[in-house]
Amino acid sequence: MSWRETMGIGASSLVPSAHNSQKAQNSVVPGNCANSAHSALGDSEDEHSKLLEILATACQGLDISPIDVFNALAGEDIQAWRDGEIGETAFAAFAGLLIEQRHIQNGRRPPHFTNQAVCQHCGPIWSWFSGEVSGCPWCRNRTKGVAIPRPCSVHCGECSQFERIEHPHLGHCAKGEPEPLAGLWDSDHRYCVQFLPKPKRSQDGHMTPTRSEGER
Repeated sequence: MSWRETMGIGASSLVPSAHNSQKAQNSVVPGNCANSAHSALGDSEDEHSKLLEILATACQGLDISPIDVFNALAGEDIQAWRDGEIGETAFAAFAGLLIEQRHIQNGRRPPHFTNQAVCQHCGPIWSWFSGEVSGCPWCRNRTKGVAIPRPCSVHCGECSQFERIEHPHLGHCAKGEPEPLAGLWDSDHRYCVQFLPKPKRSQDGHMTPTRSEGER
């Protein structure tokens, strides 16, 4: 995925849900282009050195190396740089997006994710916006089974991974989260990085996420 496509995703791809009154933006998920930049530069040592110098300046003060940013560039990014379409400012923004992605992939909240939001599929999430959305930067973690840090406590009974037993209020976690011998009480407040909301049908027939205690 090229720099252009990555920044385009950052601008407009997160889809607000029907209950969200404000427009939100999605974080980026750069593609794996580790060899694209090398191929585009070929054997040009002068270009390689010049680009790395620019990336070194763009990465100053950021927790990422110029090589990491270089390896994430696509061939068309190199050509755009040659044509003067992108430069140090754009590379610095791209580096910041790569850092954000690294935090999310590791199940950690990016520092600028300071607001509480609700994703239809992931439940309560940390984000840079407030509101309800049908997709979020954490959705890839959900599909890969990676932890999603939560801004509030949740109820096991509202989780799609809560497996009830014959007792009317007890059950077990399908993900193996720590629990008492008797099981988990469905209405207890609990901080859980494995929580996934159980779809709930509203009066108009649409499926909506179950809200956590902190969202009510």
